[in-house]
Amino acid sequence: MKVFRFNSYTIFVITAIILLMPLSSIAINDNPEVISLYEKGRKLLNDGNFTDALDIFQELEGRFQESKNLQFFIFNKAKAQYYLSQYTEASASFTYFTNRFPDSKFLDYAYFFLGNSLYYKQDLKGAFEAYKTSANISSDNKLLSMVLESLQSMFQNVEKLSLSVSDFSEISNDRKCQLLTLLSNEYIRRGDISRANYAMDECGDISSGSFNSENSNEDDQFLEVAVLLPFSGELMSFGQDIYNGIVIAVDLFRQETGNNRYKLTPYDTKGDPIEAARLAKQIASSKTTDVIIGPLTSQSAITASAILSGSDLPIISPAATEAGMTRLSSNSFQLSPNLELEGHLMAEYARYQLRADSAVIISSSETEHLRISRAFSRMFEDLGGKTIAIEYFRSRDNDFGEYIRDIKQIILGAPSDSTYFVNQDGDTIDLDIVPIHLDCVFVTGNSRQLRQLIPQINFYNLTGAYLGSDGWGDESIYKLGDHVTKQAVFTSPFLEGTFSDEYLKLSTAYDNRYGERPKRLSALGYDAMSLVLKSFQTDRVNRNSISEGLKNIKDYVGASGNISFGEYRENIEMPFYKIANGSATKLNTNSTDEMNLNN
Repeated sequence: MKVFRFNSYTIFVITAIILLMPLSSIAINDNPEVISLYEKGRKLLNDGNFTDALDIFQELEGRFQESKNLQFFIFNKAKAQYYLSQYTEASASFTYFTNRFPDSKFLDYAYFFLGNSLYYKQDLKGAFEAYKTSANISSDNKLLSMVLESLQSMFQNVEKLSLSVSDFSEISNDRKCQLLTLLSNEYIRRGDISRANYAMDECGDISSGSFNSENSNEDDQFLEVAVLLPFSGELMSFGQDIYNGIVIAVDLFRQETGNNRYKLTPYDTKGDPIEAARLAKQIASSKTTDVIIGPLTSQSAITASAILSGSDLPIISPAATEAGMTRLSSNSFQLSPNLELEGHLMAEYARYQLRADSAVIISSSETEHLRISRAFSRMFEDLGGKTIAIEYFRSRDNDFGEYIRDIKQIILGAPSDSTYFVNQDGDTIDLDIVPIHLDCVFVTGNSRQLRQLIPQINFYNLTGAYLGSDGWGDESIYKLGDHVTKQAVFTSPFLEGTFSDEYLKLSTAYDNRYGERPKRLSALGYDAMSLVLKSFQTDRVNRNSISEGLKNIKDYVGASGNISFGEYRENIEMPFYKIANGSATKLNTNSTDEMNLNN
């Protein structure tokens, strides 16, 4: 006999429901004996004494059939049976509850527990129907999230559950699309793209249904988009976030224009750069695809762009941040500003705005921060500045004193074993409190590291204009106070977009479909698809027209932030922010040209 099991995450979800279940804390009005028994049973249930709790709720149900609180007795009895792994009895009790009390405000929870009980009985179709009903009638976002997680687990782990679009017909459109998206994602994970498209046809956001692959290349008013992302493996969730944003962009486009002459075709890279390159080559040779969106990582995007060198197929990578990637193909586009741009622009700011002649760099040794700090140093020195010292700290470091002392020793020219100095009054002072003022201090790392590092820089009396990268863009940094942050200036592509019109459109539609706020990757996927669709409103749509349309994108305000493609088709929008009064305020000086005007 085949045994079906929930995965560990779904078991956690069920445990969470046990703890969060609202009936566990509801008091009742009844005669004193009923109230006393009920409170005793409720306490036993909450304490995990399910056997004695079951006895009490069975007694309450049997003796007080006319009680206005009968639904609570039956529900808690069913819960106790469920916790005791009496799934046959629990299924019967929850079924009786749903039939006897169809107007109960806890009906959605009853169907959820019924689904769990039936799943453990290996009645998979029955469990699906119960979960589906719970999702359809519930307005509780926490419960809905748990129902969707359980369904996702079911779709992933049960290979023989046979479902069709007709099984989703009797629920609201929003809920139907949420459930069909989960099913479609599982088909994508298995590599069954045709079934994934079929599942999502019902929501009108995958393909038009009238697509004919044999003549699509002759029809300049039909758009075929290949989505090259990891739909399986460790990076699957990140790929899915981008894909969800793409789906929302297509769906809104259809609603606003009535145009459904498009097709999304997902391809699973499995998070492997070689697989990404192989798929890119396959897609380019097909001649029917108009544009690729993806891959996810910089390494995969680099291999895909390289394989498309000489091809007329445009590829737009939403999340890759490696510098130089777009130079591998004349039709490669990069939506996220590359990390080196942060360092370059910050160095230009230091030289042109601050008139800084010298700089000290304190950087995390993590790869992305090394790239930023090295780009800052190269550009700063190319512009005539001098980098006095560079210190790299490790991700596990909490005490940064040794790095700051090293910098002070370099500046003071002191021997490494020298710890005392004489001030202008002739007093001996410790190296730690010797004040050192610099033109600028460039500090890069993640927000957790910076929360500890910045106060220590102040403690050791190393002063100057603080400059940083996107890690400074965090509420916990702002709240350190102006006396610590010194009105630092930093660059970040991640703070914009959250109040733009496009983000609000995305957020509303995303919440309706997926029941949560969109992540940044979803906003990037949304923007990538929206930019492609802008070219779809022209007279002719083909690879060349899409590439030319993307090259001309300037000052586009998207859901993820501002977008302008530069000479090498990289997004060159990189806003500057100043920290003051517990928040980050955008600076008007946000482009190299404006900085040069002040030189």
